[in-house]
Amino acid sequence: MKQLIFISLVTIGFITASQVCGCGSCESKAATPNEFGYAIGGEKTVTLKITGMTCSGCANHVSIALSKVEGIISEDVSYPGDRNTITYDPDKTSEQDIIAAIEKTGYRAQVIADKS
Repeated sequence: MKQLIFISLVTIGFITASQVCGCGSCESKAATPNEFGYAIGGEKTVTLKITGMTCSGCANHVSIALSKVEGIISEDVSYPGDRNTITYDPDKTSEQDIIAAIEKTGYRAQVIADKS
C-alpha cells in the first residue's frame, strides 16, 4: 500500500513539473505562423465600428465573411459592442477590402483607429 501511494505521489509530481516547465515562457519569440497560417510580424491592425448587428448571430455572420477574406490574420467581432479589431496582412488585403466584405453581409463598417 505504501508503494502504491509513493508511486502515485511521484507520478503527480512529474505531471505537475511538466505543466509548470511547459508553459512556453522560455521559448524564443521569433515570428511564427498563427492559427490562420500567416507569419506574425508585418501585420496591421484596424479597429472598426460595425453597425447594424442586433445579436451574436450577426457577429458570427460577420466573422464567417471575414474568414473568407485572404490576408485576415485574426478578428475580434463581438456583440454587444461596436469596437471590433481585425489584424491583417497588408500585402494580401486592405482596409477597403475588409470593409467591403463586412458591408456585403448587410452591415456598415467604418474605421475607428488604425495602428500597426
